[in-house]
Amino acid sequence: MSKLVEPHGGKLIDRIVPEKDIQALKNRAETLPKITMDAREQADVELIATGAASPLTGFMNREDYQGVLDNMRLKNGTVWSLPFTLAVEKGLAAEALKAKGAALLDQSGRFWAVINVTEIFDRDPVAEAKAVYKTDEDAHPGVAYLKQRPTTLVAGSLDVMPLPADLPFAKFRLTPTQLRAEIEKRGWKKIAGFQTRNPIHRAHEHLTKLGLEFCDGLVIHPLVGETKGDDVPAAVRFQVYEALVDKYYPKDRTILAAFPAAMRYAGPREAIFHVIARKNYGITQTIIGRDHAGVGKYYGSLEAQELVDQYDLGTQPLKLDPTFYCNACKALASLRTCPHDASQRLELSGTKVRETLRTGGHLPEEFTRPEIAEILRAAYAAGEGQNKPAEPPHHLSGAAKAAVSAVKPKPAFILWFTGLSGSGKSTLAEAVTTKLAQSTHFEILDGDDVRQYLSKGLGFSKEDRDTNIRRIGYVARLIAKNGVPVITAAISPYKDIRKEVRDMAAKDGTQFVEVFVKAELDALVARDVKGLYKKAIAGEVKNFTGVSDPYEEPETPEVLIRSDKESVDQSLDKILKALAERKLIPS
Repeated sequence: MSKLVEPHGGKLIDRIVPEKDIQALKNRAETLPKITMDAREQADVELIATGAASPLTGFMNREDYQGVLDNMRLKNGTVWSLPFTLAVEKGLAAEALKAKGAALLDQSGRFWAVINVTEIFDRDPVAEAKAVYKTDEDAHPGVAYLKQRPTTLVAGSLDVMPLPADLPFAKFRLTPTQLRAEIEKRGWKKIAGFQTRNPIHRAHEHLTKLGLEFCDGLVIHPLVGETKGDDVPAAVRFQVYEALVDKYYPKDRTILAAFPAAMRYAGPREAIFHVIARKNYGITQTIIGRDHAGVGKYYGSLEAQELVDQYDLGTQPLKLDPTFYCNACKALASLRTCPHDASQRLELSGTKVRETLRTGGHLPEEFTRPEIAEILRAAYAAGEGQNKPAEPPHHLSGAAKAAVSAVKPKPAFILWFTGLSGSGKSTLAEAVTTKLAQSTHFEILDGDDVRQYLSKGLGFSKEDRDTNIRRIGYVARLIAKNGVPVITAAISPYKDIRKEVRDMAAKDGTQFVEVFVKAELDALVARDVKGLYKKAIAGEVKNFTGVSDPYEEPETPEVLIRSDKESVDQSLDKILKALAERKLIPS
């Protein structure tokens, strides 16, 4: 009898049909309505089929779904933190209910499973977003996903085909049964598990090796399902993991395995799910670090640890303090071990790392090992450092998808100028266009023109300003997706809406290059032939950005221009160099 930790709910679920039943399942599928899953739903089918999502046997019914939203428990009282749902257009859902089943296909048309439909019901996307993500803001990637999916849900158990042999990372894609067998073979009793969607840097390495100090063995278990557009792709990350495990971890005490889940960015709730899923894989002590499964500023840095503490999950997660490199200590440390203040710490966010790599910069050795930095740098230089653009729309037929893909041009880029009125955005946008006019066709979206033709009637409240920028961003993305570079020149004063536009561009596979044109207020006043700045300072003009309305400066723009200290030619050279380094224009 196995001495490993008991699966969640007491039994490891297996919904993969035996070989003798494969043809019968195929024959049944031929008679049923066809539902095309998206990448997340496909990942959930795999988790359910293999038992990684035990005790689930299929997509949730209304009672389980509502119980998860309201109190993080299934109807029978079992702790469960995330909705596992299948979203289908209402008409197709009704057909599936009438037929008592549907065939589930992936986006290539391959048959994966039959869902034995027992119920269909409607959800409220905003209510679900607030319960799961603690926000209904579209800027949150989980919320954005939720709002663009159908609101009708189809419930029922699954009968799943044997997993395809050509799935990415097949040799690492150990099922719970397979990973448990490997753990038992090694004789481990206490097993640390490390969840990551990012390349492992030195702080991560430190946490995993602390796990090895406490446990018999370590499972590095990176997520390989769908992530947001600016996360490092799984293929690049796996190069990092393999290099690290090969050189810096004890091979007899370390297993590298792929976790097929899609990322939801649900923070504390997703941490609960990760502990449960890892328990199903035989892992007793999942490492929970800072802002586990978080994104942006939506969750507190230790909120996941605090929520995990509130539930008896049948395991003992390792709640480890965030670590950093201390320049004074000359070592990795935490707040528990380091007496020095924040000025001595080297802490690089994922965003900062990606920006450094995009610009061809070097990651410090104190942050990541040189060979890992080189893998990442080479991937970004080759254009592999961000996720691929989305597939053609799911509602199209297979033939229509193929037609869309056949004519779909390579996405271009968006050159986004931001800065106060009079800083020189339009001047530089024209200079870039003039310089490259002989070799490249651009479209320019100027803020003043957009106000006249696209956003006429909008005022200058924050809501109206955000609407204006959102419209500019939408048009820019539409043009860039069709292979035409876009230059925008608008004040765009608020960083949250600039980030929203950047994130949406990344989802399309479009590079976003932000140029912050900065000038001190006295220089702007001197340039202002209309005298608007003086009137705003005197209180005669209301809602004037930079005087009576805020301008939130970009923290990490791709290009920083000081138009009060540089000539137009000097600024132009900096912009062209940045575009050339990203291989967006010829050197």
